[in-house]
Amino acid sequence: MSLDRQTLSDGFKTVFLPWFLLLFGMFTVVYKTVTGDNLFPVYDYGELQDYTLWEIPYVYILNYATRAWGTLLFAFMLGGVIAAFVPKEKMKKYLTSKNFSSYVLAALLAPAMTVCSCAMIPIFGGLVVAGAGVGPAVTFLLMAPAANFIAIITTIDIISLEIAVARVVFAFFAAILVGYLVSMTRAAKAVEERFAGMAVQAREDYQEYRESFARKSSNALYEAGDLLKKVVPYLALGLLVVSYVDAFLPPAIVAQYLTGITGVGLSAVLGVPLYTPTLVEIFLIRALLDLGMAPAAALAFLIAAPMASIPSMLGVASLVGRRLVINYALLSVLMAFVAGSIYLYIF
Repeated sequence: MSLDRQTLSDGFKTVFLPWFLLLFGMFTVVYKTVTGDNLFPVYDYGELQDYTLWEIPYVYILNYATRAWGTLLFAFMLGGVIAAFVPKEKMKKYLTSKNFSSYVLAALLAPAMTVCSCAMIPIFGGLVVAGAGVGPAVTFLLMAPAANFIAIITTIDIISLEIAVARVVFAFFAAILVGYLVSMTRAAKAVEERFAGMAVQAREDYQEYRESFARKSSNALYEAGDLLKKVVPYLALGLLVVSYVDAFLPPAIVAQYLTGITGVGLSAVLGVPLYTPTLVEIFLIRALLDLGMAPAAALAFLIAAPMASIPSMLGVASLVGRRLVINYALLSVLMAFVAGSIYLYIF
């Protein structure tokens, strides 16, 4: 009897638990998308300036955690499943840095992921660990938060159809171009070599049960936990920094300077520290537009903010190093500036 119980216990841990966590996380995302409400209560705060200096990051992070835990659970488990189940040879074949079509494929698939830039970190990690090229993985990382389906639908509703279409088009080309350029750097090649070695070792270690669904499920849970340990500390640090930026950078003063070509450049740069959870940036921009922000500057912000947020960069840096992150962040800000400038002179 004890053996049967032990077998059931092991089966729960290796098969049921990882899939339950993945599906439950997905359910929370779908529930919020359909109903517009969170599955569980969210901690809300008033004006951040009303709190003490030590309370500001506490309430900000608590609000984020209670709002986004389901999305992060889904993202981490999906990253683990990708790393454990996706055949590495197929990943290398379809998302290799050597084929330009891989970048287009990554950009086309990414909008299906309705997650913020921070939630994309574990999925990005899962892709790289699974053997994908760094370039296409970066394209996927940037495109998903910048132009996912829900973000675009909300942009149409809250801002305008014109801005939403421009956001999709410019984010698509920016993500592909940034991913392609990053793949040519030494930092990207070093990361690919490091993870390629890990993939080879993993195939050797797990060769005897590579066809075992139970073993892959167990490995998915392990991969998700490993990504969690690597990412969360840096994510928390990034949110701490952003909480003070959000508290002490008055939107009214910012909006005063967000017009013309200077406003486009400033918006692209401000998108980096002014990180918000997914969809929140849309409402922030709506408020700034009402205060006089130029639509072109709004577009630059909507592209730069999700592509190069501080918490996301810190999390990704924990996986692939600072050099690669600096490369794609600078390119993303540049692409956001170019997009805003083109929009400014066309419209």
